[in-house]
Amino acid sequence: MKLQQQVRDLLGPADPARDAVVAPAAFTAHDVILRAEDATATPGGPAGRNASRRIVLVGAAAAVAALGSAGVAQVLRNGAPTGTVPAQPLAGTVLEPVAYEVPAGGPAGPHLRALAARLVDGPPDESRGYYSYQRTRSWGGVATVSPEGHMMSFVQETREWVADDGRRWQDTTPLGVEFPDATSREYWSARPQSPSADPSATRPPEGIREIPRDPVERRLPADRAELARWLRADRPAGELAMRTYQLYSSFLVPRRTRADLLTILAEKPGFVWHGRVVDRAGRRGVAVTAELVPPPGQSPQRAQMLLVFHPSTGELLAYEYLETAPKHRVLHYLLVLDARRTDTVS
Repeated sequence: MKLQQQVRDLLGPADPARDAVVAPAAFTAHDVILRAEDATATPGGPAGRNASRRIVLVGAAAAVAALGSAGVAQVLRNGAPTGTVPAQPLAGTVLEPVAYEVPAGGPAGPHLRALAARLVDGPPDESRGYYSYQRTRSWGGVATVSPEGHMMSFVQETREWVADDGRRWQDTTPLGVEFPDATSREYWSARPQSPSADPSATRPPEGIREIPRDPVERRLPADRAELARWLRADRPAGELAMRTYQLYSSFLVPRRTRADLLTILAEKPGFVWHGRVVDRAGRRGVAVTAELVPPPGQSPQRAQMLLVFHPSTGELLAYEYLETAPKHRVLHYLLVLDARRTDTVS
């Protein structure tokens, strides 16, 4: 299967680059995605790695690339703005992987079953309203990457409302840049930067706007069997971790479905329990991971998918994609900060 179809099948509506704002880049997120499709469909393949910088889709898309292609898919070449300002140190966090209570870990099955058995209601169960609402914070959806692999990406906070009839509204705010490692920050700090590298120079948020409906009508799986099919439970654990992320990105997940999800993951070999953690929003949760290992001879990259669940409600608090080899670094994360029903879009 070609990379384009792999990305579509695995990411679905949860593509972290969808409707992203990378200010003040010359292309909207929609244009980036369209150009990505054009680039991957070109018979000659991706352009050569001779650009001084390029914009790429990373994060969850990189996990797809690790499964079936030689690394992260290049989307645009020479896509950065041409205007520059003198080189200066960049403000921005160098990301550290989440610290695990149980670093080595063990089989996650017994712990996930115990969590499923004691779930309590959360905001998706207790709230009422015409719209499903989510507020998320993400990093790594669209990044500027040098030919050597030094990465710089914006943090963005997104609010989305989905009406019962399928209409959608969204509000996205860029919050600044972060880096996967110190060498990336040093690299970009030592070079003349485009104005988009300065968080104070980002264009103002566009405000709440209606966005296109999903092209395919989507509904929450109705029972455990349908959920297992939706998650593709016959696939390796790493892919189930990605599908779990997609489930929470696409729907408000009620308690019964959360319990079914946890028991399905519990039955899958490959999930590792890491105990209590604190996510990037300072919330306490429990963590499991699953490995993504590409086929022999395709890519040297190794990756790990991290899921952080609320210890009482079982809701997904955070998802991270970590490169474990040849480097150990975070390449994408998403925090689910709020998920509930509401009657207002504001």
